[in-house]
Amino acid sequence: MWFVSEMKSVNPILIVRSLLFVCALVFSIQPVWAEPPKVAGFAAPGTAGEVYWQRFADAVKDLSGDRLDAALMVLGEAGPEETQFSGLRRNRLQMAGISTGTLGLAVPELAILRAPFLFESIEEASFVLDEYLLDSLSQRFAEKDLVLLSWMMDGWMDLYATFPIRQIADLRDRKMRVSADDSALLFMAALDADVIQIPLSDVIPGMQTGLVEGGEQSTQIFALAGLDAVARHFALTHHSYSTAGVVANKAWWDSLSDDDKAVYRGAVPNAAWYRGLVLEQNELYLERAEAAGLNVLYPTEQEQRTWRAKGQRIHADLIDKIGGDAADVYAEIMGAKKAFADRPQ
Repeated sequence: MWFVSEMKSVNPILIVRSLLFVCALVFSIQPVWAEPPKVAGFAAPGTAGEVYWQRFADAVKDLSGDRLDAALMVLGEAGPEETQFSGLRRNRLQMAGISTGTLGLAVPELAILRAPFLFESIEEASFVLDEYLLDSLSQRFAEKDLVLLSWMMDGWMDLYATFPIRQIADLRDRKMRVSADDSALLFMAALDADVIQIPLSDVIPGMQTGLVEGGEQSTQIFALAGLDAVARHFALTHHSYSTAGVVANKAWWDSLSDDDKAVYRGAVPNAAWYRGLVLEQNELYLERAEAAGLNVLYPTEQEQRTWRAKGQRIHADLIDKIGGDAADVYAEIMGAKKAFADRPQ
């Protein structure tokens, strides 16, 4: 009862003012993340990917005056890429570098980027992705509660095998491994290969037992996965361009202040710088691997024209298989390719 008697002696106006002040304070506070964002990736120590993410973490500290940080889990600590993407969508991870193949689970139209011989050069692909698709695809990502911040180049997809690959006929009825990617499936089928779908982790034992005889992969992953131990032939067909997206969870992103968003966005390394780093490491690997006995096959211009003609024939089938707005995205890419060709030299 002492509490009631004490309250009677307090000015009611003061009580109301105090309550109003507390309410205003509470509702003015923005959501604050007590811990730095968890950032996932699947790089190997000493590779371009690890350098990329360490540069990102250092830039976050520098741009924020050590006020912000990033908890890096970029050496596969967060599990396989599919697990990372699931964690990102559930906000267990806040940022990640995810391949367009896996991002396609949320934005199916991304599969068109892997269409065989869609791009003529790294420069053309970079122009289309950086100058056009980064902005136009952002809305599609937002609709899936994701924020697309940048691209991370993986590089050209090439062909590896236990046998030499010089022409299309070399692949007829050969057991070639592909990922669960519509573009790769259609392309290998068009080459009359015997298409085998197994996880990347099963490729080496599969090649040792004869389950598979080859497959497609970027130089970077071919080297990191140790595929050169069982596949002594590597044909630089450059038939598909592989890239990843630097993506954030939208709920986490929206909780940030404008200043903090600017820090994290500004900390993302320059895409052109990273492309140069990847290409440098790829060239160094191929030089050393070739010296060590890897049979690196360089198609002639005529051979490459034959590969290109075969691959481009499946574009319409790929668009139909993807469905959705794939035709619109493809048309935008064609327009961007024209803009690249017409740009001032």
